[in-house]
Parts: sequence; C-alpha cells; structure tokens
Amino acid sequence: MIKTDDNTKCSGCGACYSICPWNCISMVEDKEGFLYPKVDTDSCVNCDLCEQTCPLNDKNNKKHGVVQSEIVQNKDLEILQQSTSGGAFTPIARWVLERGGVVFGVGMDTDSYFVKHIKTEREEELNKFRNSKYVQSYVGDSFKDAKQELQKGRLVCFSGTPCQIQGLKNYLCKDYENLITVDVVCRGVPSPGVWKKYNSYLKQKGELRDIRFRDKSLGYQYSTMEVTYKDGKSDRNGIESDYWLRMFFSGMILRPSCPTCNFRTIERCSDFTIWDCFNVSDLTKDLDETKGATRMLIHTKRGQEIFNEIKDDFYVVDADVKTVAVGITETSSLNKRKDEFIENYNEMPMEELLDKWFPMTYKVKIKKFARRILNVIGLDMLVKKLKRKIRG
Repeated sequence: MIKTDDNTKCSGCGACYSICPWNCISMVEDKEGFLYPKVDTDSCVNCDLCEQTCPLNDKNNKKHGVVQSEIVQNKDLEILQQSTSGGAFTPIARWVLERGGVVFGVGMDTDSYFVKHIKTEREEELNKFRNSKYVQSYVGDSFKDAKQELQKGRLVCFSGTPCQIQGLKNYLCKDYENLITVDVVCRGVPSPGVWKKYNSYLKQKGELRDIRFRDKSLGYQYSTMEVTYKDGKSDRNGIESDYWLRMFFSGMILRPSCPTCNFRTIERCSDFTIWDCFNVSDLTKDLDETKGATRMLIHTKRGQEIFNEIKDDFYVVDADVKTVAVGITETSSLNKRKDEFIENYNEMPMEELLDKWFPMTYKVKIKKFARRILNVIGLDMLVKKLKRKIRG
C-alpha cells in the first residue's frame, strides 16, 4: 500500500492512482495545495501494485544514456515566438500527428486557467502546449488514455516532467514501440492550489483573456509573465517584480519532493530531454540569442530516427553531451520560511499574503525600471553574460 506520511517521497505523478485495479486510490489536495494519493483502506487488497509503480522507488526505474546531443532553434518564427525557448517540441509532436497519432502535453483551460494534461489529434491545437506553465499539471486519467491509444496501435507522444514520464512508463509495465516520450527539465513544480487562489486574485482585476508564464516580447533573456484582460489592459513583469514568479523562484511554493528529485541526471527514461539554453551566444554565433534556443538530449535510437526526419525544421548546432547538459543536475531548494508562508496562505486573502511576503517596495520598482531600461538599450544580455562569467 502506498504511503504518503512523508511528503518528500511523493512527486504527485498519479501513477499509483492510475494503476490501482480496485480504484481505491484518489488524489487529494494537502494544505500546500499539492495532490497526494489517499488509499481507501477498506477497499485495498494490498496487491502492492501502487508501490511497485511509484517512480520514486529507484528499483522500478529504467534509464537510458545519451546517444545524441544538440542545440536547436525552430525556423518557424511564429512557433519560436510562442514557445518558451527554441520551439523543439512542436516538430516532434507534428511528426506523430502526421502519422495518425495522438499527442499528450500540458495545457491550460481557457476559462478556469487550470493547468492539466490534455491530448490532441490536431496540428492547429499544438499551440496549447507551447510556453511554460509554472504550475504542477493535473495528470488525471491521461496515463489511462495514453495506454488505450497505444493498445490500438496508434503512435502516442507524451510530454511532461521527468517524474511524470517515469510514472507513465512504470504504469504501462512494458515498452511500447509506438510510444515517444519527451521530458522537460524543471527546477521544481509550483503548487496548483496556490495558483488557483492567485488566479482568483487576478480575476478581481478584470475578465482574463490570456496568461503567458514566459512571454518573449521583450526578448528571450528578459522573458516576462504577461497577464492580459478582455478590456485590453495587461500586466507584464519579470522575475524581479511579478508576484507569481517571485513566489516560485523564492522556493515558497515548490513541491517538497523537488529538492531531492531522483531525475536530475543526464540519464533519462525518455526519448528526448529538452530545456532552455540561455547562454546560446557563448556556444555559437549561428543562432539568434534574442529569440530562444533549446538544449536537447536524445536517449534512444527511436529518438535519433525521429530527429533525423525533423531536423530540417530547426537551425541545429551539434555539441557534445558535456556542453549541452550544463545545468541539468542543478537542484532547487525550499525557502526556510516556507512553513510560515503556507500557514498564512491558508488563512489570509491572497492580496494580504502578497503584501506581507512580496511587497512592491521601492527596491522592487527600481529593479523593474532598471531591467526595462537595460532591455531597451540592449545591455541586458551583456549584463547576463558578465554574471555567467563571474559565476563560472
């Protein structure tokens, strides 16, 4: 029987919920707003399938090395602008759809702005998967749906965080040649419960039209969170001044299991691993550093075959594994005052919570103004390069 008395030992992937043949496991929100499995002990027969499926049990996991490493940038400027980094996922997903397959990825409901795994069979809907969602996604029955499609013999592409991909693989219990998996490197997943409350706070300002967690209108190096309203107004702020980004990067709303993540390694169970390449200008002059680039590790022969068929969609820079894999093992950390913050989160209205923990001080406003000025005159990238050189 799966146990969640230690919340650092659960990534919330939902594999145990999906595998239970008696449907006696449900995913229940805790005080931090994260989902954890809860077992109906009256129905449980102690078959132990949930424990055997959990990706946080290393003995259950099978990982691959790296057979190819690349830095890529999508040639399609519209896709590139809509994407968080270099637009690597769309050509992989499109390859699957062109062969009658189905794609599972993380989308955001346009009414509730609830972040969840969804599936599509239409190329025009791939834009739903572009741009990061800085919230842990709700997997729901996506694992079960993917299995049904696989058993029909259809190609299936499934993307998610490394723990979600390993959870899917463990749930399936066998390798499917028609499954293509893409894991996205993350620094940790923020609370969907806190996001729901924050979303309600945003709606007090007006009817929402769109939310972009990583908009690149001001450039890749100064990506911002943009909230737009149906009355035409918008709020655009960077990591120094946006409330949600400040909560996220402060370590206040990260899942407790993230700092000890088992998957911060070069070896992965997926076909592809993709993530940001902020220092692309240090590695090559062939890619436009203002538009974004993606680091890509290919772990399987099948991944290589697919990449060879889609590589014309990219500007490609060949690089060795050591160069590409920089940053993949970096760990996130929880804020030392997180418990106090969560206690306040459960008691205070969001506006009061933000005023107490992330006030919009003159210092914050000056930082925002300075970054905007540096961005306008083109010195922001130079400053970032200098910081990278100082650090390393």
